[in-house]
Amino acid sequence: MSELARRYAAALYAVSPDEKTLEDTARAIMDNAPLWESLCSPAVQAWEKDRVLTRLPLLDGHGLLLNFYRLLAEKGRMALLPKILEAYRDQALAQRGAARCRLTCVRPPEQVELEKLKQALCRLHHKRDVVFEIRTDPSLLGGFTLEIEGVRYDKSVRGALAGLTRQLEERRMA
Repeated sequence: MSELARRYAAALYAVSPDEKTLEDTARAIMDNAPLWESLCSPAVQAWEKDRVLTRLPLLDGHGLLLNFYRLLAEKGRMALLPKILEAYRDQALAQRGAARCRLTCVRPPEQVELEKLKQALCRLHHKRDVVFEIRTDPSLLGGFTLEIEGVRYDKSVRGALAGLTRQLEERRMA
């Protein structure tokens, strides 16, 4: 995630910690393909984007968010919105003493396994809660990888094979 997206998210969170409204308005903008394309397009002038945003009914009564979207459009950074949302969610989780964990595995884990993993990660990273984003990837061959707070754990068969390959190559070079 870019540092710029983190800075926008931190600034927005400092003035408006209303995650639901941000999520709802951002989703509505991004899910409307013609609107999203025009707001991200460098061919559309900033003043035109501003006029479109000020006329959106979903932003009525949300002056702060309207100004935020207008700023992104003016600076030509509207395409950063998905990354800003992600950083904003991370900021909100951190305020609650929680963290997001991306878990990639061959098959989704059972609830019992997930709970054990959550407890271990909470202890290890000193968190009250862990929110999982679960993805499946058959190319792992078995096991799992997870990323939490910039730390990556690779307990997959593919990772173990890559490590073994690396060791064998190092021995051959020595």
